[in-house]
Parts: sequence; structure tokens; C-alpha cells
Amino acid sequence: MHAQELVQKIATTQKTKSYLIQVLDAFQNLDYHKLNNLLDEESYYEDMKKTAFIYQQMQIFKEFKSKADTYLNLSTNICTGCLCSEPVFVLTGNTSGHKYAIYIQFTQGEITDIFRCSKQSNGFNCLPPF
Repeated sequence: MHAQELVQKIATTQKTKSYLIQVLDAFQNLDYHKLNNLLDEESYYEDMKKTAFIYQQMQIFKEFKSKADTYLNLSTNICTGCLCSEPVFVLTGNTSGHKYAIYIQFTQGEITDIFRCSKQSNGFNCLPPF
């Protein structure tokens, strides 16, 4: 499934689709500042307060940049781990080829969680195993 098809499938309203595209764009552009501005201040992501989650993303983006990546290509895959058979977004470094997969959870049309799919991710020394 193409990334745009997955966006259409999981986001139920035009507003949610637009928001999801902006969030994915922040990941693709390794822009934790934009991600920080987009995500809800009161929410928890990957069981962390937003500030801790953003810090972790900053470390991940730094790791990509240390491998000469300037952009992450977006595709999809199916989780073969804890989210058996759920679709995930896969972000692949444009130079390194390292992959960072994220699952975006929705509740009533709102993003309620974002977390890493460790089975579809590789090449990160900055992350503890999940």
C-alpha cells in the first residue's frame, strides 16, 4: 500500500488527513521543531510526555543526519511484531537506507499515539530495544 493510500484509509476527515500529512512531513524532513508545534501538549506518545517524545525524535533525527541523510522517504509496511498485521509508516534515510517505522494510532479521528515499530526499524544506536 502506498503512503497516500494509508493516509486516506486511517484518517477519516479532510482536517485529520491534512494534519496527518503535516506530521508525516515533519518526520520526513527530520524537523523535530515542526513536530513539537504539531503534537498535542497534553498527550503522551510512546508512553512518554510530549517533551520526552520530541527529545527522542531529536536523537533519532540526529542519528539519521550523522549518516548523511537529509530527508526520509516515506512508504508503508505491515508490522510483524507486537502490532501483528497493522500497517505502519516506514521512513527510510535517503542516503543510509536505515529505516524508522512508526505506527500512528487514531481515536475518534484524532492522533492519540505515535510509536516505533521495532520490527520494521533498523540502524539506531540511540534507541533502547522496544
